[in-house]
Amino acid sequence: MIKLKNKIVSWLIAKINIGKFDKAISKIPLINIIYKFFAQKTINYDFPTHLFIESTSICNFRCQMCPRTHGDTLLGNMDFSLFRKIIDEAKQYGPRNFCLHLFGEPLLAPKIIEMVEYIKESDPLNTILLTTNGALMTPEKSEALVKHRLDKISISFTSPDPKTYFEKTGMDKLEETEKNIEQLIAIKKKNKSKRPLIFVRMIVDQETESQTGEFVNKWRNKDVILEIRDMHNYGGNIKKSRVKKNKKRYPCYHLWLSPAIHWNGDVSVCCNDYGRKLVLGNVKNQTIHQIWTGPEIQHYRKLHLQEKYDQMLICGQCDVWNIYSDLFFGWQKK
Repeated sequence: MIKLKNKIVSWLIAKINIGKFDKAISKIPLINIIYKFFAQKTINYDFPTHLFIESTSICNFRCQMCPRTHGDTLLGNMDFSLFRKIIDEAKQYGPRNFCLHLFGEPLLAPKIIEMVEYIKESDPLNTILLTTNGALMTPEKSEALVKHRLDKISISFTSPDPKTYFEKTGMDKLEETEKNIEQLIAIKKKNKSKRPLIFVRMIVDQETESQTGEFVNKWRNKDVILEIRDMHNYGGNIKKSRVKKNKKRYPCYHLWLSPAIHWNGDVSVCCNDYGRKLVLGNVKNQTIHQIWTGPEIQHYRKLHLQEKYDQMLICGQCDVWNIYSDLFFGWQKK
């Protein structure tokens, strides 16, 4: 039964746009109740359902919206033997979802293609997502990602306008990135492959809100999935957030579904802990199971359920929790 549940969750993650799905169900009270019931069934207290793995923390861009500009990001690439240790442990618990990015550009990771291949060899039902700026998505890398059945790739943009794009990223790579996406679409078609799903995403702040129409028109008739996302504040550290907060705060899903593993093995409560302020343990000398069932994560979950967010270093002013719906019923928070 547990294996079947894992297969269903992996299939859903690979096939649907989670953001749009979540927004749709949150508007209907009855559906939202049903959602909470089934969403809680995806929580696995032995091993996380979803893992962010930092293949590298090195990046070729200097985006204004990125917390890397604060200088607290530890630079390095994940050793492949450590990566194998993580995936080999995950195999014991059935199909999982892996995001091979955190605070770096994953296409800079020396063994990113081997990482994708190893995850799929470990369990073909595993799902893999890459979020990238797309500037390094060469035809050779695109061919390899299609060949090894990457499930999703999200290419992030700050603007459809070359001048604004350069101001926001520090790089003159807009036209090159757009060509790389067109090449990936062509490679998928040539190989008659449905994967990866290509998400073309614009991260919007106050200065680029007026450019969303131009961005949508540019990609409307392409074989991509369009996303417009408001910029969030990375634990309260980025001041230009556009996320509209709900009136009442609720516990963040990260503590129950998706921790982050930094390239050096540190495990954080979520993918916004760029300064590693809420580290639960390290996979070099612990198993993920030990960390995920340990006293630290249980303590932090309790703080969230008790609405004591300010007692956690990156949670007090964070607005990321607001992006997805509340997982819990009111009585569970007492």
